[in-house]
Amino acid sequence: MLRVPVKKSTGFTRMKSTSSIRNTFIKYFIDNHAHKFVKSSSVVPLCDPTVPFVNAGMNQFKGVFLGTVNAPCPRAVNSQKCIRVGGKHNDLDLVGTDSHHHTFFEMLGNWSFGDYYKKEACQMAWDLLLGPYRLKPDDLVVTYFAGDPTMKLNEDRECRDIWKSLGVSPSRIKGLGASDNFWEMGLTGPCGPCTEIHVVNPDGSLTEIWNLVFIQFNREADGSVTSLSRHHVDTGMGLERMAKLLQGVPSNYDTDIFKPLIKAIEKNSKNVPAYSGQYTESSTLDCAYRRLADHSRMISVCLADGVFPANSLNVKQIMRKSFKICSDVFNNPHLLSNLYDEVAATLSSTYPELVSNKSNAKLIIEHEAQAYAKMRAGLVKKWKDLVTRYPEVESLNDVETPGFALGYKEFKETVSKLNTSIIPGELIFKLYDTHGLQEELINRIAELNNMTTDKEGFQKLLSKHKHRHKTAFKEQDLNKTILFNDAIDRLIKNGISRTNDNFKYNYEITDSKLELGTLTTKLCAILNEDCQWIDVLDTIENRPYYLVTEDTNFYCEEGGQISDSGVARIDEHLSFKVDSVFKIRDFVFHKGCFLVDKNYSACVKCGSDVTLIIDGEKKLRVIQNHTAIHLLNAAIRKALPNSVVSQIGSKVTDRGLYLNLSVYGEKLSEDVLLAAECMIRESIESNARIETKILDSVQLALEDSVVTVPGETYPETGLRLVIIQEPLISKELCCGTHAPSAGALRDVCITQAKGLGTNAPTVYCVSGEAARQARELFCRTKKLEEVVDLMDPERLREEVADIRRALGDVCGDRGAPLGELARCQAALRRAAARPAPHPEPHPAPALQAIAEAEIREAIQEAVDGGRRFVVQFVRCSYLMQDSGLARALRSGVTLPALLLGCAGGVIHAQAHVPKDLVTESFTAERWLGCILPVFRAAAQPPASGDSALTRAAMTPTKVSLIDCEDLVQDAMRAAIRFAQAHAHAPRRPADKNRQHN
Repeated sequence: MLRVPVKKSTGFTRMKSTSSIRNTFIKYFIDNHAHKFVKSSSVVPLCDPTVPFVNAGMNQFKGVFLGTVNAPCPRAVNSQKCIRVGGKHNDLDLVGTDSHHHTFFEMLGNWSFGDYYKKEACQMAWDLLLGPYRLKPDDLVVTYFAGDPTMKLNEDRECRDIWKSLGVSPSRIKGLGASDNFWEMGLTGPCGPCTEIHVVNPDGSLTEIWNLVFIQFNREADGSVTSLSRHHVDTGMGLERMAKLLQGVPSNYDTDIFKPLIKAIEKNSKNVPAYSGQYTESSTLDCAYRRLADHSRMISVCLADGVFPANSLNVKQIMRKSFKICSDVFNNPHLLSNLYDEVAATLSSTYPELVSNKSNAKLIIEHEAQAYAKMRAGLVKKWKDLVTRYPEVESLNDVETPGFALGYKEFKETVSKLNTSIIPGELIFKLYDTHGLQEELINRIAELNNMTTDKEGFQKLLSKHKHRHKTAFKEQDLNKTILFNDAIDRLIKNGISRTNDNFKYNYEITDSKLELGTLTTKLCAILNEDCQWIDVLDTIENRPYYLVTEDTNFYCEEGGQISDSGVARIDEHLSFKVDSVFKIRDFVFHKGCFLVDKNYSACVKCGSDVTLIIDGEKKLRVIQNHTAIHLLNAAIRKALPNSVVSQIGSKVTDRGLYLNLSVYGEKLSEDVLLAAECMIRESIESNARIETKILDSVQLALEDSVVTVPGETYPETGLRLVIIQEPLISKELCCGTHAPSAGALRDVCITQAKGLGTNAPTVYCVSGEAARQARELFCRTKKLEEVVDLMDPERLREEVADIRRALGDVCGDRGAPLGELARCQAALRRAAARPAPHPEPHPAPALQAIAEAEIREAIQEAVDGGRRFVVQFVRCSYLMQDSGLARALRSGVTLPALLLGCAGGVIHAQAHVPKDLVTESFTAERWLGCILPVFRAAAQPPASGDSALTRAAMTPTKVSLIDCEDLVQDAMRAAIRFAQAHAHAPRRPADKNRQHN
């Protein structure tokens, strides 16, 4: 530890509230140095896969430092929420054991984005410390970067001389190596030399209070450092340490940040001594106080920022550690929920999301507490059995990992067969991946058994595993991937840096019809199925190939959406059928096979022009389904106002969609899903507008209520924010293709679900034409139920089987059916189980005869009742063929009759007026004419021997079974009104069971 001589007694008694310290810092840079305040980003790094949490103030500006994102302003200041529990900066094990390490902390910082540099940064910092914060130069020491030969970087003498020019005594300026004064955010990324300002403690030791980083390099994946095009300043002052210093207290836990939390723990504990502030090895109770106080802040901030334990192993494990402390030390399993209120009270003025998301956060805490208690109860017996078999594990009695017992057994059984003292990387990976044991626990197991671990082998397997799961490319063969990389390297050498795929968003949708253009571009690469490069292909074989073009309008598989398919046309005789599309290192590969006209001598070569033509019908279905999944996500959240809902996965294809969710609080049920479906249909009926905004990571930070997928990493630039307007508002980051308005979906139908009532349900849905087809089948089944008693058993079986096949094609069979699909399937089961009728002496009449009998009965009832006309829909027509229904409607009548029927989704209608009842205003042609607009149909020319005065027929017209009943009712009402106005026979009361007068 670096120490300096103490010139005098050092003590700080200037009492300032933490809020005042924070506000003073921000106000100083805004008022005195023209900085702009930028609010803290979420602790979840949306655009950076290199760190599990935001661990420094500069994370949200990483893209600015790399030159990929424009700066929001030349100078910025803020207080950033930070978490350090993993990666290069991991303080978890130290928390509670000392006075200053924390999992969550606030970093006060000021930034220059290519504006001022070292001299101004040092001057500003020094003036603030000696001015508003009223520190004394003799109480401070500064360090600077002394150089590093391995990085080939020299001593930062410029920084040293700046401090001298500001009046800092040379004895208070120390040069240190890279481990102290070269700052890096992670294993790769922006970095640079830094200068740190330390306060001198009474014993001469130093505590860092402010780090001024001069970002001028980027750490590459190979470990080298390269210069950035512009130099920046990034400073960070730990608020907790500054509060301890300015409030004149012995530790961070004695500041107004932690004291309310510690008092809340004392108040809500049972039979536990008060906190005494001791730091000895025996002070386990005080350590538990500090650890729980710290962890409660970290957990509260994470949950308020939308982190889900189901998607964050770090958060889940720290919550479990906290629950253990709450139960075992403080005898209150619900203590963590109480502490959330205290965290919100101390931080909400700066981070209001702690209040706005309070109910959601506490729901998650209570759920995880119950799950922990249940898990712990289940572990008791397993642990006893394990100790009986392997007594040495008694020393690991703090382990509460569900897979530990099975994992330890497998470890012992495996190593007993190995003659080695090193745990192989393969076994470590299995313990980690299959049994969920973390590296720290595996190291403890190794130590317990006097073994070491093959860390290098494990890391290689872990890296390969992560790469395999994160890539959108589904070809899992590693050798093949290497071969694709070789092809990409050759493309780059040929001067092609990437595939321009911006054209994939070039389409128009009008009245639910997709308008697509073609794209002519150059063919850059031809690869066979072994990824061998082919300059000229003159022998076309029936085998897979991969084509890379300069540009493409094909959407490649990403964001849960399947790729487009279609054709790449080489010439009029030769084309390439594209089955799938994927992207590697910004190059798009079209996978498929060549189609050649017979007797044509084909030849394909790199550099040729190709025309890319997308399967528009499939693309439209995918577009509809992707917009539907956004509406479904929003509708479920709205239908579960007392729950916390997070998307953890999804899939969008041309056949439908499914959505994987994590639900805390009230669970998903059939009623909730049906309510959600109604909301989506309302949005479709209102034709809600949909827009896409293109943002970078800095602009995204200014947007509110954006839905993201937890754990997903997004690019720094080109972020697509899809916004659906009222009545069902949705804002999601998404790279998929979407409709311009909700009306383009036409319809949605939630069909099936898995895991209803659990915390991890999956919902299945169809939209567009598939949803319409599903509803047609539901209606068809309903009509079948109405006439089932008229059907021949064999015909009934055929009809049931046909509907079931069609339902399987449209809806699939992936979960438990619900809503209309469930009712439809139940009706089909009842129909299929219907007992066959007893044999009769005569065969059952044909459907045509049944229809004719129904018409005769209606006519006779009207005659008997003295009514003047009949308007009748033939009930059994749903089971008939077109020709049979048409013949039935021509059956002889003695009264004016307008007859309708629907056979196979086709409406038939005929009007009959006996010759002696024809008048100038009441003819068959005129009467039929009043219903033609309802069906948007026309009249047929009169058949041979017929007169339009006495018989008129409508052209058979296709209608949807969904709308059929409403259309028929409208037509019947129009026909009745016309006949009432123009028929001359006296009117008598109508039969209340039919729609005739």
